[in-house]
Formats: sequence, structure tokens, C-alpha cells
Amino acid sequence: MITAIILVLAGLYCLGRGVMDLRAKRWIWGALGLVSGIAIMAAPIPTQVQVTVPAGTAAR
Repeated sequence: MITAIILVLAGLYCLGRGVMDLRAKRWIWGALGLVSGIAIMAAPIPTQVQVTVPAGTAAR
């Protein structure tokens, strides 16, 4: 869970920094910030989910 929070914060920082760089007309840094922010936010976060399915009754 803490990993997901850290990744979201890093992604938001990259997106915000990219927007600030674009507004300051630093085009390359702005584009890199936006691309890296989108990449971080789109990355799948591995989780360990265990689902227990109850046994069904016999079919009639």
C-alpha cells in the first residue's frame, strides 16, 4: 500500500514539474516530465489478492 502512495506522489510531482517547465518554455524538460508522470501513473502495481470461492452444490 505504501508503494502505491509513493508512486502516485512521484507521478503527480513529475506531472506538475512538467507543466511548470512547459509554462517556462523549457519544452524538452516539460515533455520529459509529462511523459515520465504518465508512465509512472500507468504502471501496474502488483498486489497480493487472495480470493476464496465457496464450494458450490452439486448440479441437478
